[in-house]
Amino acid sequence: MTDREELHLLSGAYALNALKGEEKNRFEAFLLTSEEARAEVYSLSDTAVSIGLATEPVAPPADLKTRLMAQIAITPQLAPLPVARPTLTTVPAASPDANTQQPLSSQGSAAEAIRSVSLSAPSRATTRAAARWYTRPVVILVAAAAAVALFVGGNILGLSAADESQQQAAAVSAIVSAKDSQQAKAAVAGGGTATFVWSVGLRQSAVVIDKLPKLTGDKTYELWYIDKGSHATPAGIFNAASSGTTVSVLAGLMSAGDTFGITVEPSGGSQKPTTAPIVAVPSA
Repeated sequence: MTDREELHLLSGAYALNALKGEEKNRFEAFLLTSEEARAEVYSLSDTAVSIGLATEPVAPPADLKTRLMAQIAITPQLAPLPVARPTLTTVPAASPDANTQQPLSSQGSAAEAIRSVSLSAPSRATTRAAARWYTRPVVILVAAAAAVALFVGGNILGLSAADESQQQAAAVSAIVSAKDSQQAKAAVAGGGTATFVWSVGLRQSAVVIDKLPKLTGDKTYELWYIDKGSHATPAGIFNAASSGTTVSVLAGLMSAGDTFGITVEPSGGSQKPTTAPIVAVPSA
């Protein structure tokens, strides 16, 4: 397979904006030399949009935004990239009678040059590109539909969630965004991993538990703030989520040095712990 043939296979990825960096630059340079490839990119782009418009919007689960914010809370973040300082380049002015063509770099990006090509009259290359597109495997159509569905889902996200889930998502977001935000992870007795996030400044905390087992019988999970004097204050009850990721914002206000705990209690919760904590994480 030649280099041009290999580049031609990237038409679908380019139409879905899936090419990045040097690969995207190489493909855009190739597009400037191939009318057939340009026609195919336009055809693929139009088809992706048509598929997206033909898809019925689906409302996400009510707790999706809460779980998303919780995952952000426990996902390590990369440091910001250094900001590149612009370099000014002086370009000498051309003489009025100069009959030379300006280089591409002074006319705009390769993408702009590609978009400026007129396809008003279908050519032989356009016809061949369209024919090849309609005989391609259905996997390209599926990829286009998936990309558009993600876009549609992103617009819906947060608009149809229940009020309680919205409040939890907002609380987790505020805790994670706080300047003094901290987190700690610990194994849960009986299964699962708990990650507590908290802000002493806000006096708020939340817990994200992965693979928490569901309780059988008339039992519930209960959260606690345990102070330095070992006094436990109830901070809410919850059940294991069916999604596999359980998120709960602790009720009440924490104090510096508190330990976060979880116990298994009778349905409705208890005023004092009746069992040993299945997980306990100090905040200091």
